[in-house]
Amino acid sequence: MDLIFRIRRSDASARLSDLRTKSGTLTLPEFFPVYNPNKPVVTPREMREMGIRALITNSYIIYKSKELREEALERGIHSLLDFDGVVMTDSGAYQIYRYGDVEITNREILGFQRDIGSDIGSILDVPMSSQISRRDAERGVERTIRNAEEWAQLRDQLKGTLWVGTPQGSIYSDLVEYSSRRIRELDFDYNGVGSLKVALERYDFALQAKHFLLVRSILKAGKPFHFWGIGHPSTFAFFAALGADSFDSAAYALYAEQGRYMTPHGTLMLDEMKEFPCTCPVCSKYTPEEVRELPKDERNHLIAKHNLYVSLAEIRKVREAIRGNWLWELVQERARFHPRLYAALNYALKNWGDLLEIREPFSKPSGLLYSGPETFFRPEVVRARERVRRVRSRRHFRRVLYGRVPLGLKYTYPFGQTVHPDEEDVEEEPTDEEIVSSILSYQFHPSLADLGMGARIRRSGKTGMPREAILDGNSLGFIRPSDGMLVPTMEGADIIRSRIPLPKSRVAVRREFEETVARGTTVFVKFVEWADPLIRPRSEVIVVSGDDELLATGRAILSGEEYREFDENHPFVLIRRHKLPRRA
Repeated sequence: MDLIFRIRRSDASARLSDLRTKSGTLTLPEFFPVYNPNKPVVTPREMREMGIRALITNSYIIYKSKELREEALERGIHSLLDFDGVVMTDSGAYQIYRYGDVEITNREILGFQRDIGSDIGSILDVPMSSQISRRDAERGVERTIRNAEEWAQLRDQLKGTLWVGTPQGSIYSDLVEYSSRRIRELDFDYNGVGSLKVALERYDFALQAKHFLLVRSILKAGKPFHFWGIGHPSTFAFFAALGADSFDSAAYALYAEQGRYMTPHGTLMLDEMKEFPCTCPVCSKYTPEEVRELPKDERNHLIAKHNLYVSLAEIRKVREAIRGNWLWELVQERARFHPRLYAALNYALKNWGDLLEIREPFSKPSGLLYSGPETFFRPEVVRARERVRRVRSRRHFRRVLYGRVPLGLKYTYPFGQTVHPDEEDVEEEPTDEEIVSSILSYQFHPSLADLGMGARIRRSGKTGMPREAILDGNSLGFIRPSDGMLVPTMEGADIIRSRIPLPKSRVAVRREFEETVARGTTVFVKFVEWADPLIRPRSEVIVVSGDDELLATGRAILSGEEYREFDENHPFVLIRRHKLPRRA
């Protein structure tokens, strides 16, 4: 089936999105627990009853068993597993990592995944550890690309399943870059990133972050990213904030066999516990002592279920953090519980800030909470610190994260919404002219500063907060209470457009779509002639014709640097106001 992947909300580099599969639509980010039909610790039916909507199983293991293979081909993978959610299948690539090879060809396993009805399938790539030799890595990349090219030749025969393409190369950046470019060219439905074995087992999260971000910087942004093998709930928020849309792991079951009890903050040992710090159905019914006294299989089953409940709760929390725009706060909280996760967060912020900034929303309706020194390097903080320098003002206030801030930005995100323990409220009030001049300069362009001269502000009768900017009796726009940003009227947008250089704050639509957009239709990717590359999610944008004639105003969903990498029917700008009336 054709990929339908739609971004609904975003925070950090995470996307709250819908992925359509033939078994239903998934809301990403999502966690796919691994189910091994030869070791059914928690059954798929139990998973579904727990609220799990997607799982992954190994198609090669099923293929190797004559009984399972015949049943899967006859009844389909969903019936075999007794699971009516989304089923993703691995190709047997993990067996290549563990045992060196598999007894099946790439062509055969691709066809088998299609025939059993996998919703999401994968090619036979070659997973790698962080300790693999250069020569072995080269051979693995060659085999991965050869199998990816074979998939591309069979593409028309494999429709109905979404296919994951995963670059390889281990720690060798040039191999990863080459592999990623080739996978990009082949245009898979789903981007895969392989976690580096050994390094992952040693909690080298910084190396995982480096590998993920390198691959992400090359593959198309308009497809979901699956990070193979990332399974501890304490890491979900971090890797989602870097741009991962889904994860999979068997850690919930493997940890249970070792008596390891997962929490969002790390892992506890069952043998050392007096109380369960959780209220899931397992922990509400049993004490640690009671679980320890159970037969091994039953004990493993219960701890595995708990581990799944924790994983499910954490991925839901990640999605809610994206909705509420407090994902970075969650990441910073989680990173405090393991030194190497904290080191990885600092590494990513300091070394990959430019890439992370591309998806960082321009403004947020929630406050920005100082959570430690790494807050200085958060993408929206760095951007605000750089952008505020262009705003001219005679009066300022100071903020720890941003330095000198024009007084006119007292109520504007992030300056007015940042909470720092060493700061007090700013008592001094900006004038109407300072507010309008500073907001226009910061949000759109410094050339608009003089528009503040003579402008006045209409304020809320209840709170006294700025609500509307007025110039010469005309409304420039409304000042949004949540972030202090200007939402231009059509009159205001036309004034702004006429005063700022191309292509600033603009999205230009193709001639054949001009009237459609002028009547209020969402701007889809295929409508766009060009766009300001500095547009970010949640930017207020001015929609124009190719000749720079005002058509509408709206809010961007995607980044101006990435929109071309999305499907042509993906929304880019949601229209607020438009030039012509809607059709009856």
